[in-house]
Amino acid sequence: MSQQKILNKIPTNIITGFLGVGKTTTILNILKHKPADERWLVIVNEFGEVSIDHIAFEGTNQEQLAVKYVAGGCICCTANMPLQVTLTNAIRQIKPHRILIEPTGIAHPEALIDILQNEFLAKVIDLRATICLVNPAQLIQEKYFDDDTYQDQITLADVLLANKIDLAGEQLTHKFLEWAKSLFPPKIIIGAVEKGDIDLSWLDVEPYPNRRALYPDAHQNTETPEEKEVDFGIPPPGKPLRKESKGFGNIGCGWVFSPDEIFSKNKLLAVIDRFKDFERIKGAFRVSKSQWIFVNKTGTESLSECPIAYRKDSRAEFISSKPQLWALIEKELKTCLFNADEGKEINISPISFSKENILPKSSE
Repeated sequence: MSQQKILNKIPTNIITGFLGVGKTTTILNILKHKPADERWLVIVNEFGEVSIDHIAFEGTNQEQLAVKYVAGGCICCTANMPLQVTLTNAIRQIKPHRILIEPTGIAHPEALIDILQNEFLAKVIDLRATICLVNPAQLIQEKYFDDDTYQDQITLADVLLANKIDLAGEQLTHKFLEWAKSLFPPKIIIGAVEKGDIDLSWLDVEPYPNRRALYPDAHQNTETPEEKEVDFGIPPPGKPLRKESKGFGNIGCGWVFSPDEIFSKNKLLAVIDRFKDFERIKGAFRVSKSQWIFVNKTGTESLSECPIAYRKDSRAEFISSKPQLWALIEKELKTCLFNADEGKEINISPISFSKENILPKSSE
């Protein structure tokens, strides 16, 4: 009878890792190999109220795939109740064969693991490997190892993977592999991949028993994002909706632009590439009557962009560990807009940045 109960449970994985390590890309690669006859559920959590990551899953041509997102907080603490409600409703309605959960990059895994193993969810969820992605370039930056949540994402991982090794190079990748082997408790699997191209058999690794966080109180006694019901509506042209958020030592701001507004692609990429001192910048922008692009920039990495199937508004989210001048950033983004009636770029006076401002002056 106990064996039958295990068989009826839904295999579930947490895909964790700090901001910008490639969690969404990894899940997209996993979904490419999803059995056609299985229903899968993906839950995406984001730090800010303006959801971006779920956009990447549009156009994946997966009929038996459901993507749900929990925005406006971290699902390990402030948004744990919305997570439980979303998860419970989705399980009842979709009856998935597998669940993948992507927490925000600042989420502490232990609280999330505890939620999935509480007396209610443990009856239906078979929690399998927690997979943590690490960018090897982080190994030489002290700020990551001073972060308790970052340390515990690694400590609680059953499968620890270096991602973006094509960018990190052989020396840093080797450094990661040697460092990972020295960790205790030991990892069940240690690997190195490019662009989140993981071995699907790693999903079914049994969790290491009794893993414990080094810093279980990492998310306590900190300012946390307010939990709010998100109802954006449709912002009018020229008046984007702006939502600020803060918590766990980070400050964020998201924008939603009118679906009728079109951005100059080249100017937009140049402007975003100039922004410095951000942990993460990402967004989906309409750049022609029929084309949207997904833009991504993590720390000091090069800006990347690609076409995306999203066909609604334009939206962006910026996350920083320092105070930022959001109104000036918004004005800079507006300089990239076309005039919808004339097909010309909108002429907005250039911004002057003082030494106290965060953003650098334009090189133009």
